[in-house]
Amino acid sequence: MPQRLRPSRNIDIDRIEHPDDGLLHEKRPPGKFPVAIDGKHIIAHGKPRTASTLLFNMVGVSNFLYLMRHEPNLVPYIEPKYIKDGQPYEEYLREGPAETTKIYKTHIDLDKFLRYDAVIFTTATTSKEAASVKSSLEKQGHDVAYVQDMERLKGGGIPRIAHDFAFGYDLPKDDEDEMVEYFSKWEILRQCCGEQMSKYWKNDLTPEVYKKLALKDHPHPFCADHDIDEIEKGFMEIKLYNKLDVYPNMRPFNKPSLRDGELNGTYCSSYNERIKTQALNFYGQPLPMENIRTGNWTEEEHSVFLEGLKRHGSSKPSNIAKMLETRTVMQVYTHMKDYIQQQVHSGNNDDDELVKVMERPALEGGDLALAYDETGKLILVDKTSMSEIQVQVQKPSDDT
Repeated sequence: MPQRLRPSRNIDIDRIEHPDDGLLHEKRPPGKFPVAIDGKHIIAHGKPRTASTLLFNMVGVSNFLYLMRHEPNLVPYIEPKYIKDGQPYEEYLREGPAETTKIYKTHIDLDKFLRYDAVIFTTATTSKEAASVKSSLEKQGHDVAYVQDMERLKGGGIPRIAHDFAFGYDLPKDDEDEMVEYFSKWEILRQCCGEQMSKYWKNDLTPEVYKKLALKDHPHPFCADHDIDEIEKGFMEIKLYNKLDVYPNMRPFNKPSLRDGELNGTYCSSYNERIKTQALNFYGQPLPMENIRTGNWTEEEHSVFLEGLKRHGSSKPSNIAKMLETRTVMQVYTHMKDYIQQQVHSGNNDDDELVKVMERPALEGGDLALAYDETGKLILVDKTSMSEIQVQVQKPSDDT
């Protein structure tokens, strides 16, 4: 039997009889959100780099404000969590008291949650795509509350998205204003602090030997212009921050991301300093610095590099770096690019051998690939800018 939501006390929801089952189902006015209570959960979904963390936090905070006004006894039962592919999400959804509302952030296929009758919030790149995504998901049977699109976010910023959520949950203007104040500072912290900071800002902070070459031409002056400690301290003084801080289960929303530690006034500057001195990886773990060499490669290093290239191909620069122990992945990438470029330009190379070496390009700092130009000459290209280069992946025939 389909679950029926308890109607909220301040959202005017009509009820219509469904011709298939004769039950009463909700007919929501456009822009209004379903209220996730009575065993209903919330899934905040989106592709990486589509402001899905903002969506997740906006969902959690606005839902909190709604419950504080209408079901405050349910606030302690909100459970935020990040779910990635391979985790036992079904077990997570079944755990806990019946009153629990689970708010999960995920990038995995939404079809996996269809049987749990969850309320869906997701992301899109354009307004046109957002309408298409919403229609498609609803046809599949999902209860879609909102599709946040990057065009709308870029056009109206935090105030626009906060207004959408305030309207969706029928929150008063005071709550909407608090959300704008809160998220205006939180968004700075999200970009400039913690494990999910802007990849460009992180690259600016990272020691030279670990900088990603593909990002070096994209500095992040926005973060450089802010005193991150002042932003963090100011954020912690905000009224809405302190409302959330009362409830231990709501404190994860007060962090730049679920993977970060709790703020203390200097968390962000301390984290950024660790990147500068320890070159933290994606998971916040220090990268080796003691034995890393700079400058010209020795004959021994180049010999190990050639053995690694033969053994792993171009797709595993990290494995080659492990064999060397004195060079970073990005140094291996640069050396590989220079070496293969030299081989291609020398005219003395065996095309088939080079293609074999390069057959699985998948480098972290930019994808190297071999291709043929219009004359049939083998050239090396960087796949990150391949759209700007007229190349072919197969050698032209003699008839062309």
